[in-house]
Amino acid sequence: MLLTEIENESGDNYRLDYTPGGLIRQETGFDGRRTAYAYDLNGQLLEKTEFGDDGSQRVTAYLRDAAGRLLVKTLPDGLKVDYRYDGLGRLVSVDDGQDHPLEFEYDAHDRLITEHQGWGTLRYGYDACGQLKHLRLPDNSRLEYHRAQGGSLTAIDLNGSRLTTHTFVGGREQQRQQGLLHSDFAYDEQGRLQAHAVRQAQRPLYRRDYAYSANGNLAQVNDTRHGERRYQYDPLDRLTGVRHARDQDPENFSHDPAGNLLIHDRPGPWHLKGNRLLRHADWHYDYDAYGNLIRERRGVTVTAYTYDSQHRLIRFTAPDGQETAYRYDAFGRRIDKTVDGQTTAFFWQGDHLIAESSQTHYRSYLYEPGSFRPLALLDGHGPKNACPFYYHLDHLGTPQELTDYSGEIVWSARYTGYGKLSQLSHGGGEQLEQPLRFQGQYFDAESGLHYNRHRYYHPDTGRYLTPDPVKLAGGLNAYRYTPNPTGWVDPLGLSGNCPGGNRPGCSAPDDVVEVKVDDGEPTLPKLSSKQRRDRIDKLAEANARRRVVEYEKKYDMHTIKKHSSEIPEQALKQRAINGADPHTGKVPKPARGNLSSQFSNWRIHLSALNKAMSRERLGLSPHTGQDHNRDPIVRMELPGAGRGYRPNKKDSENPHLNESLNWFEVKFDKRDPTRPYTAFPSEKK
Repeated sequence: MLLTEIENESGDNYRLDYTPGGLIRQETGFDGRRTAYAYDLNGQLLEKTEFGDDGSQRVTAYLRDAAGRLLVKTLPDGLKVDYRYDGLGRLVSVDDGQDHPLEFEYDAHDRLITEHQGWGTLRYGYDACGQLKHLRLPDNSRLEYHRAQGGSLTAIDLNGSRLTTHTFVGGREQQRQQGLLHSDFAYDEQGRLQAHAVRQAQRPLYRRDYAYSANGNLAQVNDTRHGERRYQYDPLDRLTGVRHARDQDPENFSHDPAGNLLIHDRPGPWHLKGNRLLRHADWHYDYDAYGNLIRERRGVTVTAYTYDSQHRLIRFTAPDGQETAYRYDAFGRRIDKTVDGQTTAFFWQGDHLIAESSQTHYRSYLYEPGSFRPLALLDGHGPKNACPFYYHLDHLGTPQELTDYSGEIVWSARYTGYGKLSQLSHGGGEQLEQPLRFQGQYFDAESGLHYNRHRYYHPDTGRYLTPDPVKLAGGLNAYRYTPNPTGWVDPLGLSGNCPGGNRPGCSAPDDVVEVKVDDGEPTLPKLSSKQRRDRIDKLAEANARRRVVEYEKKYDMHTIKKHSSEIPEQALKQRAINGADPHTGKVPKPARGNLSSQFSNWRIHLSALNKAMSRERLGLSPHTGQDHNRDPIVRMELPGAGRGYRPNKKDSENPHLNESLNWFEVKFDKRDPTRPYTAFPSEKK
């Protein structure tokens, strides 16, 4: 059963229309905006058309190769993004025609080893277990990761000197040393952070204790630096109040029936429609035809936002007329901003901002491995100048303090419930500005906004400026930050359902998570991990399978039907018993067992076919011999080719199993020796 309509608590409707094959053909949002999709015969997206409120259209077209890989994406403004792959189907370059091409290199194990983008390069090295061992940053600084026998992180070195040390027990970090400071962490039975204490040697400096309600919400924080904070929630676990024991005003929140946040910091009415905030008190908000916030008006004061054809913010105009320009790479990552003629360039490691450079400063950002939680800031360019400062975070990974090697606090902040800076303190002489906020967010001083990878977050309203680009896959409210800012984070600006702290996983509500359109765009190459390894294997297998299917169809072969890795075990065995066709189950007359084999996987299967078909092009004899029917064959060694059964003359019901067939054979039609008709793993003869 396919979901066709959703009505939210405000009475707005979201409608979905499908193709006969169950693909989304058109969706109409709660705000009335339509998006239509066209597919090829294989169900791959060919064209996406967005319809604006004013009758305008924005069309994005997708050109793919025979394996279904995206080759060219043509944007609504006519610009093209070109994607290139190597022989194994790995993404090796992306070029959007601007001055910021992206290139990727891999080792023999499909691990990313070099990442070029614009003005810099990242280089990776791995240990024997495939975990990241070395990382060379764009400024040539070197990081080395040390791990215990089980794989847990024990230390990180920067340019040959110890940066941090870590102690993990049961998968949770218990202790950390950053410069001369030591941190001790304690957790409750559900793995939530319960206490974080900071000391210098044996001298306690400060401590934070966290308490949670029976239903899992953060109830209280006792902070020796900033005092006590208490949190209040409604029956739907949404934050409704924050009470501070010290000099910070209480905060109050409510929500409309559709879950839109209403911050009670300004007296006056609210007006929302289709989840768009149109008015709050004397502030008025205007949107373009695609739901992007373009103006904030208060009397004669106007703040303006301008977007490109992909709904990315490209210009911010302050009330005084000062303009800031923003640019992005082919994956939508912000690569620079220009404020008052001064440009800051940004460099990325996947979805993590890892460096920024301007005429006045150079900084690198390091994160806890496998997360968006910042670990250290390196101030200065190059191994000789990079000076480390250390992050101290709350339970969600939001920076609370930044300390130097000696342990002195050089930056400290307090926040409102939805992430707006309410108090900022500096120490240590020179004021070091630290822009990281909620996980994945970067504070822009010129606008007060937080750049959040795919969107911009407005901490004044607790909302995004633009609707979620993943539509329903991100939840029912396209502008909402998270269901609850004390227990959730959104490091990519895509889904408001990413639990913070130590709770794993990101998801949309169960009833809408699968309601999405797959545009088939390649994802950013990421660091080696089991998840990434599995993803690469899955993609490589899918690509190899498509190409083997192409061989099967082009030459009318039966290599898939009789020898693919997807043949069930019993069918494979039965062929060695009585000759039954693994595909149809038909038994020949007279019944007679045959050698029955299958390739290990689709990549091995494709490799065998490619080796056989490319011999003549490589200057080799096109065939290595003939079979008993005088059909030309290619027989070659291929370690790990597959497995199979050989008939057992003494006990026909129990054929001999060979798990290690390290050769393969491809048979060709003697009437046309260029046409193969089967390929299979074989034993050495």
